[in-house]
Amino acid sequence: MSSNLTAVQVSTRTVHAVSAAAHLVVAIALGALAVAQASILLPVALSVPVGASVGNFARVDFAAAAAVVMLIGAAAHATLALSAAGGGARSRLLQLVAFAQASGITLFLVAQLNGVAEAGALILVYAFGGGAAGLLWLQARESDDRLRARWPFSFAAGLAVVPWGIIALYQVVALVAGAPPAPIVRVLTVGVLLITALAWWVERRWQLGLSSPQRVALLHSTLSVANGIALLVLAVGLARPSAIL
Repeated sequence: MSSNLTAVQVSTRTVHAVSAAAHLVVAIALGALAVAQASILLPVALSVPVGASVGNFARVDFAAAAAVVMLIGAAAHATLALSAAGGGARSRLLQLVAFAQASGITLFLVAQLNGVAEAGALILVYAFGGGAAGLLWLQARESDDRLRARWPFSFAAGLAVVPWGIIALYQVVALVAGAPPAPIVRVLTVGVLLITALAWWVERRWQLGLSSPQRVALLHSTLSVANGIALLVLAVGLARPSAIL
């Protein structure tokens, strides 16, 4: 029993260590784009209640913001690797907090790329995306009955759909108006959506007891790195299209 437990700890530690390194590599690549000023600056606009527009009062460097997403993942997995955490409550909390923050920032950036520029809408996109993922830990912590947990899980998943509905609305309106986002934005928006949906599917399987904590950690790590690679491809493709095409 002791040897099996040690093997599990080593396996879990290895998964988190490799994941931390992979996150860091992607973060460095995104940071290099930002430092080289090869990224794109996404505007944030603000309209006051009386109807007057303050205009673009801020800009977000896409590559730098995407690098932050990956650094959050790198820090979380490095902490888990050093602590040899398994499937305990603290480990789950750290993984889901990282997932929540990465989800919120990623949705913020994807929304901007699809034409959402109003500060209020962007804040709501971030809040719904990050908050929904954060509810996963709360509902799993409060309910020992995995079947009963499907109701708060479904509620959290419903909240998570809201930002994607906003993004889809902007895409459809842009298509009808004849000014759609760049093809790479449309393709990778769908890619990020699929990655997000898979992450929620992984969570539900864990709640139902169909996946071990080690397998969940591995799948979450893989999906998180895939999300970062998608953001990196977007950053390179938008800043230097010749590097992709």
